[in-house]
Amino acid sequence: MADRDELLVADHGPVRVLTLNRPRSLNAITTGLALRTKRALAAADTDPSVRVIVITGSGGRAFCAGGDLHELAGRPATTVPGPRVVSELVRDRIATPMIAAVNGLAYGGGLELALACDLVVCGEHARFALPEVKRGVLASGGGLVRLPGLVGPRRALQLLLTGEPIDAATAQEWGLVNLVVRPAETLTAAVELASRIAANAPLAVRASKALVHMSARLPEPEAWALNDTSHDEITKSADALEGPRAFSEKRSPRWTGR
Repeated sequence: MADRDELLVADHGPVRVLTLNRPRSLNAITTGLALRTKRALAAADTDPSVRVIVITGSGGRAFCAGGDLHELAGRPATTVPGPRVVSELVRDRIATPMIAAVNGLAYGGGLELALACDLVVCGEHARFALPEVKRGVLASGGGLVRLPGLVGPRRALQLLLTGEPIDAATAQEWGLVNLVVRPAETLTAAVELASRIAANAPLAVRASKALVHMSARLPEPEAWALNDTSHDEITKSADALEGPRAFSEKRSPRWTGR
């Protein structure tokens, strides 16, 4: 498969879909794919026409199996493995809302890529695992940092210490997944959810995302201060005037992002 085809990019109105396209390798992430994904996310995040990003995998078996172990096995021990590029990518959240459409297994870095997203839609056949301890390494792309805050430390430790997978129903019960659908509907459901988000005021959406993620790391007084600052900034925007005006005039709002 040609390198240029390893990541597919398609726009559905204001929703940009990025598809990891290595189905024969369960969409495992090579250095090249990691770099392309990083560039594609950065481009989408700075494109004013893109309001939501959906990331998925091609084929029906896997969202992403994590780092490509064949590539990793061929590297010298002193070399930083390619999959760490994705770890660096997902460490700092981008401003644009992201949805993972998990169409199969999400293992290792694949699960950590989903953790970097704000929402997760998955098929009923999806499985989630952090098998790094079975390979003698750590789930250092977010599994150790983000997962405990999302599902609680005991559930996180079950995944991290056993390396064994959980199914879609369990992932939803734990709060790892927002929506479980039939496998064939995974991407469609994710794009529909993204479209509903994209229909809202972009400044308010981005500020809401940022505040939720930042306040989780702050003492409550600091979180409230940040809340008030964000509120004051958004209230001064043109969109904050457009929303009530459109409601009063019984029409759809025309957001400008200003």
